[in-house]
Amino acid sequence: MTFKKRGARAGALVAAVALLAAACGSDDDGDDTPADAPDDAPAEVEAGGEFSIYLCEPQFLVPGNSTEVCGSAVLEQLFSGLTAVDYDTGEAYGLIATDWETDDNITWTFNLRDDFTFHNGDPVTAQSFVDTWNWAADPDNAQQNASFYDKFVGYEDVINGDADTMEGVRAIDDTTLEIEMTVPFSPLPVMLSYTGFYPIPDEAFDDIQAFQEAPIGNGRYEMDGVWEHDVEIAMTRYEDWPADNPGVADRIVWRIYDDINTAYLDVQAGNLDILTGIPPEREATVETDFGDNLLRAESSSFTYMGFPLYQEEFQDPDIRHAMSMAIDRQPIIDAIFSGARVPATAVIPPVLPQHRADACNYCEFDPETAADMYEAAGGPTELTIYFNSGAGHEDWTEAVANQWQQNLGVTDVTFESLEFAQYLDLHDDNEISGPFRLGWVLSYPSPQYSMEPIYTTGQSSNYTGYSNEEFDSLIAEGNGAETPEEADALYQQAEDILLEDLPVIPMWYETRTSVFTDRVSNVDVDPRTFTRVEQVQVNE
Repeated sequence: MTFKKRGARAGALVAAVALLAAACGSDDDGDDTPADAPDDAPAEVEAGGEFSIYLCEPQFLVPGNSTEVCGSAVLEQLFSGLTAVDYDTGEAYGLIATDWETDDNITWTFNLRDDFTFHNGDPVTAQSFVDTWNWAADPDNAQQNASFYDKFVGYEDVINGDADTMEGVRAIDDTTLEIEMTVPFSPLPVMLSYTGFYPIPDEAFDDIQAFQEAPIGNGRYEMDGVWEHDVEIAMTRYEDWPADNPGVADRIVWRIYDDINTAYLDVQAGNLDILTGIPPEREATVETDFGDNLLRAESSSFTYMGFPLYQEEFQDPDIRHAMSMAIDRQPIIDAIFSGARVPATAVIPPVLPQHRADACNYCEFDPETAADMYEAAGGPTELTIYFNSGAGHEDWTEAVANQWQQNLGVTDVTFESLEFAQYLDLHDDNEISGPFRLGWVLSYPSPQYSMEPIYTTGQSSNYTGYSNEEFDSLIAEGNGAETPEEADALYQQAEDILLEDLPVIPMWYETRTSVFTDRVSNVDVDPRTFTRVEQVQVNE
């Protein structure tokens, strides 16, 4: 096998790690009453203090452009959206929105609070959302989250240059926002909790690059200085944040690392307070290393090996089926992750009630069938495997390669690794020539989000280039279903098509292990793998 670590290409973006990721339909009377905000604060909270937490270098710090978890984790503290998600129930609750209603899942009215401000003192109004979303949808601004607006009336006109703004996004007055969809879309309230829908202030539009270096948000925390690339991002509590459960700590320092093992050692040494997601090779010793100062949390994190379907040698589904069946996942999990993963047999993760443990027909280890199928389909004997560096993927991708060599007769394997933002550049430019490691985390808890952004035709995160009209249609039907039960059935039918075509090999779901020092307590991790930093208590 040959290992390569590519250097940065000219003009490549700075590094980042790990991609980013329940429908809330209307009641019979057309009234959608948001759930109450969860009470996440510690029972006996002592506010104040400062702590540090691991971060990989974000790709962007503009809400409309952030699609990976490192940027999103920071932006979630700097910004507040119309809604947020209670991850215990999977339901949306109002944050800036007080309530919402719809009669048909097409036209929605959101009523807003009047006491939210940006960190520069400007009020957050319905027009703030209208201006932000129209700016993000404008193709001249090249925002990666623009496709999330594709169901808003007028989006296509903006994309095609026939209009400057989306007709379906309207500020009726300062506290009333109306959204009109092109098709019924019941997950809208929960989708609006996503990073790409946060509002930004007027001054951001004057110089978006300068804004990115020190974002002015409307969240629990505000920037303390500027983004020090590859070093840290610091923030302090915004004392005028008006909603329930304000931040507990006075200051949070996100320390940026390009090697997660270094971060692990820094927590051991007391130089870093929290590391969410330890290196796989540390699972065997973490209990000895940290005792009670560790947390294991079930997550929606889904790891897969994708195929560049724009490459001819991976277009035959039987090649993809064989490569999946040639992988014995459990021994890899036991040897490399000390059991802290669950073999994936679906793409809808187990944290969602729509998950089916036996959905995949090609995820069970069957080396004999795989070998015959691979040979008959003319599978390639030479492979290049791609993964992002510095995040602990070296050992398990090598183990997968060994199994492909042993079970499929692959004779030569080359590995290509890059820091993550540069790795995404390769995907954006269709420069991947072999199987590649990626993952997906649910930014909001819906089977729609576990599939639509990464497998429907033309989506920015669809790095395989997969396209199936029947799959796209079933996703659209599920989005417009009148009841959650109808939606679930349609999403599962779409998943069946996806697992038959198999543009990606489901690998495993992660149990996220986090470690921390004695300086902090009330450390919790939600299903997105986000540490709930706003509720961390500093033990002075």
